[in-house]
Amino acid sequence: MQAGGRRERGRTAQSGGRREREGLCRPADDAARGRPESRPPREWKEMGMAEEKRYLTMDIGGTFIKYSVLDGRYRELEEGSRRTEREPEKFLAQLLEIIGRYKEQVSGIAACIGGFIDPATGRNTDFSVGRNFVAYNLKEEFAKASGLPVVLENDSNSAALGELVAGAGRGMNSLGMITVGTGIGGALIIDRKLVRGSHFKAGEAGFFRLGTGTDAAPSEYAAATSRLVKKVSAAVGETVDGYYIFGHLDDPGVGAIYRDWLAKLAVVVGNMAVLMDPEAVLIGGGICRQERFIRDLREKVYSMYEHLEEYTQIRACETGNLAGRIGALSLLLGETE
Repeated sequence: MQAGGRRERGRTAQSGGRREREGLCRPADDAARGRPESRPPREWKEMGMAEEKRYLTMDIGGTFIKYSVLDGRYRELEEGSRRTEREPEKFLAQLLEIIGRYKEQVSGIAACIGGFIDPATGRNTDFSVGRNFVAYNLKEEFAKASGLPVVLENDSNSAALGELVAGAGRGMNSLGMITVGTGIGGALIIDRKLVRGSHFKAGEAGFFRLGTGTDAAPSEYAAATSRLVKKVSAAVGETVDGYYIFGHLDDPGVGAIYRDWLAKLAVVVGNMAVLMDPEAVLIGGGICRQERFIRDLREKVYSMYEHLEEYTQIRACETGNLAGRIGALSLLLGETE
């Protein structure tokens, strides 16, 4: 699943085939911060463009629903967010209200969501986020409410596709992706195609077990950033955040917790790389904005799996919190599969 963290605003530019997109790291909680829920699109004449098709894209998370109107070149024309309703009926109603607002203006709907999604039927079999995510078949509901083509895909899968077509994976054929945030998520792309698995659970790095399960080496999962923050908070006796941790890595207690957490994550990254032999393993989530983290993770992985340094890159994702929406739209447009 895609994770939260500090977001920054980028600039729209195109140079030498490299796209940098406006708003790739916009805050997901504008409404919660007292900002307008959505920003109106700029006029086409102002953008110096001929009018082309637009698409409603949504990243449906457990805390926020982030939505955008994108064009066929993945440029964001309008965006907004809402805090996610927990009660299933209210959850569906707020999604359909967004669709109702835009259905006459767009040519299709592309959405990503946490869960094990059958892209053909839209069925979600994952109860880990909440009952609201599985109470309705959202692909069917969206199509019925709009009369438009609809794509629904897992959020980590969509984010990996977003990086493939518009981010750190441009020009690659095969890549793995691990998202590090409130949870650990993952995705696999081989020959520019998603590997979904028989039960739509392929690439779920959060399920990787570490240790042998004995008293001497108890089995555990790699920890997300939320666990790192909790451990450091307990150690220092106050509630801290990621900025505090990276500002206090020279503190022996904080540094030791960070290094232990990093080593376990490095095992997950290295094992994914060994298993699938990709061109790169991309790291997503708010923490990837910390250059120190990416550098430390890269060094730890290559110290544990020395052969990988010659042929497997470890890189931070580039498309920020728009990755899932871009990736979902790439499926709708038939640019990925």
